[in-house]
Amino acid sequence: MIQFTEQEIRHLREKFQRQRSAVNRMKEDVKEIMAEPVLVPKTGIANWSLYYYCPDCSVRLSFDRKDPYHHGCPSCGRMYSGEPYDSTWWGIINSRNYTAAFQMGLIHLITGETAYGRKAVDIMMEYSGYYKDYEVHGNIPYNGPGKSGAQTLDEANFLRSFAMTYDLLSDFMTKEEKAFIGKEMLIPGAEFLMEHRHNQLHNHEVIINSAIGIIGLIFGIDRYVRFAVYEPYGILYQLEKGMLADHMWFEGAFGYHFYALTSFFAYEKFALHTPHSHIRHPNYKAMMELLVSYVEPGFRIPMLNDTNYGHTSSSLYLYEFAYRELGGETLLYVLNRLYEAEKRDHLEAFIYGADELPPCTMEPGNYHVEEGQSGSTVLRGKDGRYLLFKHDRYGGEHDHYDRLDISYLACGKRISPDLGTTGYGAVMHYDYYKNTGTHNTVTIGEENQAPVNARLTRYEEADGAVYVEAEADWTAPYEMPDSFTIVQWKEEHYRPVKMVRKIVWAENYFAEVFQVKGADKNLPVDWVMHFSGSRIKQPEGVRIETFSDRKPYSYFHHMKKTVPAKDQSSIVHEYRDGGIHTRIFSWGQGKELYAGMGPDNPSVSDINYQIERAFGPEVVFAHVVTSSIGPCPVRNVTFAPDGEHVSIRVEGERDGSQWSRFHKM
Repeated sequence: MIQFTEQEIRHLREKFQRQRSAVNRMKEDVKEIMAEPVLVPKTGIANWSLYYYCPDCSVRLSFDRKDPYHHGCPSCGRMYSGEPYDSTWWGIINSRNYTAAFQMGLIHLITGETAYGRKAVDIMMEYSGYYKDYEVHGNIPYNGPGKSGAQTLDEANFLRSFAMTYDLLSDFMTKEEKAFIGKEMLIPGAEFLMEHRHNQLHNHEVIINSAIGIIGLIFGIDRYVRFAVYEPYGILYQLEKGMLADHMWFEGAFGYHFYALTSFFAYEKFALHTPHSHIRHPNYKAMMELLVSYVEPGFRIPMLNDTNYGHTSSSLYLYEFAYRELGGETLLYVLNRLYEAEKRDHLEAFIYGADELPPCTMEPGNYHVEEGQSGSTVLRGKDGRYLLFKHDRYGGEHDHYDRLDISYLACGKRISPDLGTTGYGAVMHYDYYKNTGTHNTVTIGEENQAPVNARLTRYEEADGAVYVEAEADWTAPYEMPDSFTIVQWKEEHYRPVKMVRKIVWAENYFAEVFQVKGADKNLPVDWVMHFSGSRIKQPEGVRIETFSDRKPYSYFHHMKKTVPAKDQSSIVHEYRDGGIHTRIFSWGQGKELYAGMGPDNPSVSDINYQIERAFGPEVVFAHVVTSSIGPCPVRNVTFAPDGEHVSIRVEGERDGSQWSRFHKM
């Protein structure tokens, strides 16, 4: 066995005598598969698991192992059958089989119960009997093909899990079983992965490399290890080129930041006691520590780019292995926060965690990259106030074309959140969530922003406030990431444009000015923002039946249009979410103002949208936003042009006394 030493195995067995809950949970997880006959597809039929979503509700369908032909939506109750759902059912069967087989191997290793080892071997033998004849299939966007699954990364997850199971049971299997599984499935699988790995930076390639490397270590095939770990686009290349200067994985989504780390660590867990482990590489710890700078109140992970709730639900468990091997207060703090809400009795803690976790507390503060760099700024305040300002660089496939986007939380509510996305097989992933127009930024001509490197140009704390400025300059030289990308933007709309967003983060509010220069005078320039809760007062104006036939605007409904007078200094919109009152002061200046609704995430509920539209080569938007429990602290805001700047006076009342602040932005 490669992945555990004899000493580690003895320790796990002794630990089991004191702490049985994690192993008992694994037994419960595999109970259904243990009780049923081995079920594997006889042909390469399995499809992409992300097709298993209701196209209307954007929620995952309910899976029934005993019924491959009916797939129900837990939200609307609709029942689906046929394609792509029936073949996706087989993809889920595969995933559950290889996950269960690894758990069975661990149960056998720790408890000595042979029934679990036998079942895992039977599953691997059954797959090995069909694997070579599985047809190559797929055609999933951005993905190479698979055999057992519909994409190369599915194949890698399948093979890696079975390879690790094979290693766990290497002393349990007969020579004939070991030879058959190796010859008929694992080795031809590794060859397939090598053929279909792409020369690009991508989380897929990390997954594929981890599987090839593990199979190479098991069978002593040096060319597999060289290819997967040391050659260009191997594990070390991905680790060193894929991490940006701000320590974020280049795809810019925490879902994929941790998805990549999951596969980096899958390899490192296996290779830990070999000369081919690189667990001490400094980039691992840097990437793991980054999260604390970004966490929202309540220790939630921000939903940046292609991140959904399923992506982040188990990410924090990775900190068990990372802390055991790398140490440090930041990693320890994450684990302390995790176990405030749940017991420490899961697989990662039992198998890969340190025996003891000392207490550790921290108070995350404001965060920003250095001026001139791409990245993000995170601002925090009392009553759970939080603002994430996204001035990062384009990240490839999983990007959302949302430079200079903001996410805003207050008083325990996600007031103006990044919506993230849904399952990629759901229609609304590409049609709605992934587009500029569903983010709190500016879009031109109702088309997605073209790739650009945004950057921070100012960060200053002074006079009880924080001043932040960032720009996205499409006129500047730009180099695409080393990653395959499908064009889903309008290059010509943005190439002559420069955008600047300025923010003042004060105690009870934030003010912002958004400047756009260089847009075609015939194209609409739209400032978009969405807000949770319900409107305190319905907007006046003309009802618009169809706001636009272009995605994502085509999903907006109950839209009304108003055009305030040019001399009207301030327009107020107000929302209430539970006991939280949010007030937005807007500088009208004769812009077209639209108010309505659009899908939230999941799309079974709606969120409020405000859109301000202007035309011309130079456009300026200005706002003040405040949220509170009880009376609103900001009573009045006036805006005025001031040369190249906008002057904003904010007036309010607190504890019976009036106050006023002036900002030149």
